[in-house]
Amino acid sequence: MIVITSLEELEQINKSAVTIGKFDGLHKGHKALIEKTVDYAKKNNMKSVVFTFSNHPANFFESEKVRKIITNKDKINTMKDLGVDIVINLPFDEFMTKISAIDFVEKILVKKLNAKKIYVGHDFTFARNKEGDAILLKALGGEYDFDVDIVKPIKINNIRVSSTYIRNLLAQGKVESVKEYLGSNYIVEGIVIEGKQIGRTMGFPTANLKFKENLILPRIGIYATKVYIGDKVYIGATNIGFNPTVRVEKLSIETHILQFNEDIYGKNIKIEFLERIRDEKKFNSLDELKQQLKNDTKKIYEKYICKSN
Repeated sequence: MIVITSLEELEQINKSAVTIGKFDGLHKGHKALIEKTVDYAKKNNMKSVVFTFSNHPANFFESEKVRKIITNKDKINTMKDLGVDIVINLPFDEFMTKISAIDFVEKILVKKLNAKKIYVGHDFTFARNKEGDAILLKALGGEYDFDVDIVKPIKINNIRVSSTYIRNLLAQGKVESVKEYLGSNYIVEGIVIEGKQIGRTMGFPTANLKFKENLILPRIGIYATKVYIGDKVYIGATNIGFNPTVRVEKLSIETHILQFNEDIYGKNIKIEFLERIRDEKKFNSLDELKQQLKNDTKKIYEKYICKSN
């Protein structure tokens, strides 16, 4: 798969099937668009192209307004797994705010990509001030010799699958429901950094995560998680919050990895959220906190480790 990060890198393609969008979650709706594009390209001897952005367009106008559901690295890797030939992963910048709908179609879709088939969602918009939409694109297809399929949204439990809905689930801590719409459990990735090591003094050492990019975190609380370290997978108890018992002022994400006792400072790990165990709360003493941690890890151990043995 070829990844292109600027229009200057983009050479003329012979013929292509294209899908365009933010793809900011790569949920089941996004994957359906990409799969249709890849399938059509293969059947018609064309290149499959995903035209997307490395940053959320809303964040160009207001920094960090929308938090990511997936890192750029995972976004690209998922597209590769879906069989995409070319990913155009551009920064949404001033150029994108000024290009007209006609110029976007003529200069990029026609002259550069030689698009013959384009798949977009029903709510697709493009170009300056969102002046272009799916209906306009379909009309321009007749003039510029390409066909447009406007794909209906996917609904699960009578709810439209969308990045906004997935963000709302995460904000409520409903990580068990996320998988149904996203297609996988939610994952946060980052580097293990040194913390205050209070957990270690209680017999519950934690990996303190400095998470990557502008990722959204699930609601404050305690979660059962899978922990990916290199090519090994462990079960963990992850706390997202402020540790009110020991008065930590900065939000942290810390994971006690069950059946694990290695130095992983500086290592990159992934945390996969399985279920929410409870709210974060302030305890009257460290002894009370320690007893609750024992209860949390016992519950997680019995459900996720004993079950697999």
